[in-house]
Amino acid sequence: MRFAFLIWMALAPSIACSGELLAVVNDAIAHDAELSAANSEIRIEREEVPIARAALLPRLDGGWGRAYNQIKTENQPATRYWQNGWMVTLTQPVFDWERWVELRQASVAGARAELEYASAWQALVLRSANAYFDLLAATQELHRANDYLRAVSEQHALTQRLQAGGEATVIDVQEALSRLSEAQLRRQDAMRAQETRRRALETLTGRPVKLEASISPNRTRPWLKAKSLVEWVRQAETHSFPVQLGQLEVRNAGAATEKARAQRYPVVSFSASHAPSGAASGYSDPTTTNTAMLTISAPLFTGGGNRARMRQAMAGEEKAENLLLAATRKSAADAREWFERLDWARARSHSLREIVRLNESSLQATRLGYQAGSRTNLDVLRAQELLFTSRGEQAKAQYEMLTAFLALKAEVASLSLGDIQTIDAWLSSDASES
Repeated sequence: MRFAFLIWMALAPSIACSGELLAVVNDAIAHDAELSAANSEIRIEREEVPIARAALLPRLDGGWGRAYNQIKTENQPATRYWQNGWMVTLTQPVFDWERWVELRQASVAGARAELEYASAWQALVLRSANAYFDLLAATQELHRANDYLRAVSEQHALTQRLQAGGEATVIDVQEALSRLSEAQLRRQDAMRAQETRRRALETLTGRPVKLEASISPNRTRPWLKAKSLVEWVRQAETHSFPVQLGQLEVRNAGAATEKARAQRYPVVSFSASHAPSGAASGYSDPTTTNTAMLTISAPLFTGGGNRARMRQAMAGEEKAENLLLAATRKSAADAREWFERLDWARARSHSLREIVRLNESSLQATRLGYQAGSRTNLDVLRAQELLFTSRGEQAKAQYEMLTAFLALKAEVASLSLGDIQTIDAWLSSDASES
């Protein structure tokens, strides 16, 4: 059954982590209180089935009592006595269709709780992975800001030396100083952004996080193999968690309609009792009462309540079908959006790789031209700015590609720890090679 498979996927123990990403995701799963609450909700809803089943099974009740009796007869002395007795009663529903429908609804409630847990588990995995990517991107942005500050500082020092020798003007020095101040501000912003991302990730994991991974701009991503758009959309329309939850709501609404209809049917039940009573303190002998009864009850007039409940249940069934249709359309649209974003990020990353290479060559040529006198100080500063910006955009495109890939997997309810481990191993090997 698909519900059992989803829960097995969510609860499957992870293998030994090869890097920090998988450890972050595992710690977030273990630390998240809302996910633990969803897991508890599964146990709560599972008990609805035995509770509903118990309403269809025989019930045996027992009791004991001690009674004080006083009998007054005209022209006779009053009689007073104590009497003990116990009783056993057996009841068994013979036909009650409403209780049978409630049993089916109880199974739907358990399946819904399992789906909601699997959906929450997948959302937490996606959220923690994205938080890790945000911290990784912020850390790399800080490294780029440091590199940019170092390059601008060197250019500023060179401009000052050239001015001292009469080869640079005061304007050149002021331009270099302005870019130096801007680079220092960028570094401060990058440090603050990194600290903010680190706190967000540590809130999810409940522990300090250290980074050991990075993304090399020249490495390929062989695991980013997307199926055709039609396959992704078809899978989203049938397997996404909102669609599956909508399907369960349709089943539950249909059961509610049948339950409302069942209130028109007769109810047949059987009951039996055995009640022996002790002697009445010399007043009477012990007595035993045995009773067996088959009862049939049917509604004759309910003031229009049954018809109203029936109309209400049918309207609820129509509402559930419309919500399922809306969830299906939204899941298809979201899958299409994430597929296109994945392709866009892949193409953008490839284009920016070439732009970064060209900007590196341009900066090198501009520096040589500045030393030869054919380029100005402002030209060098602009080339450094272009290179810094293009590197940042390339890294952003790479992280957008990772995010889009995981979001696309989540949209079709197929995101698992295996996907996280694949990316984690790729990031770890990238860090060891860089």
